[in-house]
Amino acid sequence: MKDKGMKLETYVYADIILLENLIMNYFILWSTARLARYRYSRVKLLIASFVGAVYALLSYSPKHSYLFSFYTKILFSLLIVIVAYTPAYFHLLLKLTGMFYIISFIFGGAAFGLFYFINGLSLTSNGISFIRDFPVKILVAAVAAAYFIIRYSWDYIQHRIKREKIILKVQMRFDEKQLFLDALVDTGNSLKDPLTNTPVMITEYDTVRELIPDDVQKVFEQEKENDLNAIAQIMAISKWASRFRIIPFRSLGRENGMLVGFKPDEIIIFDSDRRIRSCNIIVAIYRKNLSKDGEYGALIHPEMLKES
Repeated sequence: MKDKGMKLETYVYADIILLENLIMNYFILWSTARLARYRYSRVKLLIASFVGAVYALLSYSPKHSYLFSFYTKILFSLLIVIVAYTPAYFHLLLKLTGMFYIISFIFGGAAFGLFYFINGLSLTSNGISFIRDFPVKILVAAVAAAYFIIRYSWDYIQHRIKREKIILKVQMRFDEKQLFLDALVDTGNSLKDPLTNTPVMITEYDTVRELIPDDVQKVFEQEKENDLNAIAQIMAISKWASRFRIIPFRSLGRENGMLVGFKPDEIIIFDSDRRIRSCNIIVAIYRKNLSKDGEYGALIHPEMLKES
């Protein structure tokens, strides 16, 4: 800032503003994805971070003041979330946007507080706070501090949430294939294999399709999962017949339902700092969606959380 008589001139270094905002935006979006346990692309996060950095740079231009009304800021936040995560459902978009805001406030508060603690602030006559010469080392320290605060606070919150509302990461192996999926701990799931009395995890067909042998996939592709004769014919010629089961179940409005299930080589459930391994689990396949918003693709039987 330079004083020429009564006129003040402010010099803005666009490259520094872009770089600082790019770094902050990336860590905010990355933290949002990690804590929401949402799959993300680093390229998409980088593009969204750059879009946000350009938006921040435009705030220094009086010609673009119309872009910074309350509603425009909300719309721009939604745009950044869409670019970063491409959520498939509106409900998921709102959830990710809400988490994006919460984490942004924490990151911003950490950076502002740390700088104030070390250097203090200069206030203009209008009461607007300006931070001059913001050091990169303080920015890095603020990002690290904010992430650890969020990370460990989030773990504590998750432990306080009821079991039936917790979504856990699950690794599943079958033959030489494996996949990761998100599963809801469902206390209402009491389904067990009638032959072995082992607990049953229910998964969406689209979620585990890549694990299932091609000949068994025909049962679902032809929508014959409720046709015992069709299942018997396909299983009779499949080398995996011994690994598959028919699981009877009852539900509201359906007395005699059945699900095709299989026994994977191993299932690992990631419950906070625990890794629960099991080789004695049956996975039942459900052809429709289990979650309306795509938040999870399987239902965990509560007994599966008991370490063997």
